[in-house]
Amino acid sequence: MTRTAAARLLAAWLAASILGACSSAESRSTPFCTNPDDSVFVLLAQSVPSATQLPCVSELPAGWRYSGSEIASDLSLFWLDSDRGGIHAVEIALRPSCDTAGAVEQRPAPDEAGTTVYVRPDTLRPAFTGKRFLVFPGGCISFSFRFSAGASSTLAIEAIEAVSQLPRATVVEEVGEDPGLILCGAGAPPCAG
Repeated sequence: MTRTAAARLLAAWLAASILGACSSAESRSTPFCTNPDDSVFVLLAQSVPSATQLPCVSELPAGWRYSGSEIASDLSLFWLDSDRGGIHAVEIALRPSCDTAGAVEQRPAPDEAGTTVYVRPDTLRPAFTGKRFLVFPGGCISFSFRFSAGASSTLAIEAIEAVSQLPRATVVEEVGEDPGLILCGAGAPPCAG
């Protein structure tokens, strides 16, 4: 691991250790699936220590952009904006569990193996709103769609394809390469308290 990567992980570890005392921490760092050593993943992993999967951005389609995140104890959020769907068109949340009442089970996509997928469309007009849940051991990733009036509901497909999951074990392994840093929770030592 490079010194820069180690410094980022140390900074993230310190921020994560403070999370319990603070209500939230904001991050502008896009959690790209190709950068599992990015400090944002340490924060995501510590926010929901039971989660075995972490949400990440695989690739943003044309017209989409990452617009920020909020990370707190037991909840991490990030948003995607769309030039057609609007600001915060999709909110992606990581929680220890989700309320899937009223949702219908759907077959997982190939990159969602090991999850149970539920969908719940709420409204189609004048604006598409709905939820999608990926339930897995120790956690849940939810998509909340809130498109601008007149935006096509098919934008949800683009958003779903833009977001994937990173196994928490990958982040645990990255942190474990740096002596003195420990990431607790699923796939690691239990968290205290």
